[in-house]
Amino acid sequence: MFQKKKKQLMSLTAAGNTPPDMDVSSEKATEDIDKSGKDDDAGQAEKISPGFHEDGVNMEDGGVLREDNRDMEEDKFFQQVSQEEVYRSIDEEINKAKKTHPVAKKIKSEKKDIVLPLILNVTIIVLISLGLLYYLLATKGRDKQDSLSSSVAGVEAEVIRELQRRSEEEVEQQKIKLEDARQRLEILKQEKDFFLQNQEEILKQKEMELDEAYRKSLEEAKSRIAASGVSDVNEEFEREKERLFEELVESKNRAQQEMEEIKRNYETELSLNEDELDREVKTYTFQLNEVEQRFQEEQAKLKEAEEKVKSITLQQQEFQGFQKQLDSVYDKALGYFSKGDYERGIEELNTLLPVLESARKTGLGDESGLRIEEKLVKNMLYLAEREQNRVDLDQIGREVYEAAQALEKEGKLEEALSRYFTVYTIGSDSAYKNRSMSRARAIMERIYEERTESSILKIERRADSIFRKAMNHKNRGEYDQAVKSLEEILTRYPESSKRYRALDELLGISNLITEQKTARDKKDSDRKLNRQALQIMNKAESLYKSGDFSDALDMYEEVVRKYKDSVYAGKALEEIRNINNQMREVKVTTTVSLGGEGSVTGVVVQVLPGNNVLINLGSVDEVKIGDELQVLRKGESGVEIIGSLKIYSAGPKTAKGKIVYYEEDIKIGDIVIFSQTN
Repeated sequence: MFQKKKKQLMSLTAAGNTPPDMDVSSEKATEDIDKSGKDDDAGQAEKISPGFHEDGVNMEDGGVLREDNRDMEEDKFFQQVSQEEVYRSIDEEINKAKKTHPVAKKIKSEKKDIVLPLILNVTIIVLISLGLLYYLLATKGRDKQDSLSSSVAGVEAEVIRELQRRSEEEVEQQKIKLEDARQRLEILKQEKDFFLQNQEEILKQKEMELDEAYRKSLEEAKSRIAASGVSDVNEEFEREKERLFEELVESKNRAQQEMEEIKRNYETELSLNEDELDREVKTYTFQLNEVEQRFQEEQAKLKEAEEKVKSITLQQQEFQGFQKQLDSVYDKALGYFSKGDYERGIEELNTLLPVLESARKTGLGDESGLRIEEKLVKNMLYLAEREQNRVDLDQIGREVYEAAQALEKEGKLEEALSRYFTVYTIGSDSAYKNRSMSRARAIMERIYEERTESSILKIERRADSIFRKAMNHKNRGEYDQAVKSLEEILTRYPESSKRYRALDELLGISNLITEQKTARDKKDSDRKLNRQALQIMNKAESLYKSGDFSDALDMYEEVVRKYKDSVYAGKALEEIRNINNQMREVKVTTTVSLGGEGSVTGVVVQVLPGNNVLINLGSVDEVKIGDELQVLRKGESGVEIIGSLKIYSAGPKTAKGKIVYYEEDIKIGDIVIFSQTN
């Protein structure tokens, strides 16, 4: 009913001030109103509020709301994968890329044995070459890392630019939605104002139409009564007039009520739509503010990322300059060392230490890499300086030997004797040492023959006192002091009778020192050997306890093969025998046999490398990875167990196993069955 009246009112609104023709009777007027409403039903309903359905639902707004839902989903996506998470992930990748794996660089100390200068020169050059090679490899790795860091920073900037582009699009979309909502709200307000302004005029027009219909009805009634021939025309006319007037009043009241009801409902409907549009405008405004705020934040982060890219690029340029400087110094030092000019080579290397220290303070390059670089330079400096200051003891020994010969010719026997002992002490050339000792013996004989009896007794007492002192040092293990005392006897009192014992003791202590050093070296070697063997024994024991006999056997065999001089070799051999004995005791289960009581699990069809075999299972598919099977062979004396294997790959028809134990070489055609240990 309301919709019908609403259509009637809108038809009047659309028609302006031109009301439809009305009959004198109220029924005819009502029919005219209904007819007018039906004619303009579809068009006028839309003119009430464009975009609204009869039930008050905004059809156009529904599309907007669906767009809002998609926008809200996009917002949720951006909330789920926030920019902070993107930045944090990128920073983590940069930190990983900047990490380096330090290379353990060990420079073994040189033995105290005398080495020829030529070998040492070559060693220095090789060491510096290795250092340069290591440095080039390290700098190549750092170049890759810096390049990766720059790439990551560039990716970060691209990600932020993409987010910024999306934010700009989102801002524009929100602005379009907001402007559209505002326009629709403005149209709704204009429509409301138009409706309210024209309600009184519409009502007046309706009353005028009713009055005009009333007037026409009176005229028609008057003519009809006059023509009817009634006796009292006036009285009949008054009654008809009164009736028509009542109908007029009733029609006006009804029109007034309908107008007011339509107005109330329409105002309520417009108010709801207006509230909905107000909320929509507020929502879009709020979302627009949020998007603009994110847009500003992304602009700031983009600027920060661009600054980071510039910083990394600058660091790369600085580091490349630093690398070129190191390369130049290494090349110059290597050239000087190859020519034997250690002084200038050392000067070049010394220039690197402050450069490396400055690089560490400024954060140029990796801290760990710089420390390794500095340690390498210091070790090269140490070896170069030692080579520069090295004394060729063999050459000195030869020169001292020649000087001793000259002193001996001049008759300066005691001085010559001292020189010969010096050659024996410092030289490593056995020929010169033997000749020096021979000449020393001869000189001591000559000196002894030339001494008087009284002086000989005095010398004997002194030599005997020093000898006892030397023996005390020897007994306490103070070999350095003992050698010093014995050398004193040989140099100061070579004519004493203790000279031979002193010489023998000196040689004996020298051999003892050598033996002790050899024993210490052997002890250290044995300790290292036992430690390595113990590690393998522990692994083998763990494998044995877990039932992996094959790998355990391999480990024990490795101990016996590689560490046969260790204290664990015997135990490893015993464990090998123990495992073999256990494997021999493996028995066939009662559920499977070869005499018709059961079925064979499979047969070996191929022998694979690495003590592995391929088994054809036939129709049996119960074999699983980890199962231990026995290998049997039919001979003249019957079926014999020749080995066992452990399954490491199982299929429906075939399986692969590793040979754990065997007494004979396993061949194609050997039988394989389930087994269990007693």
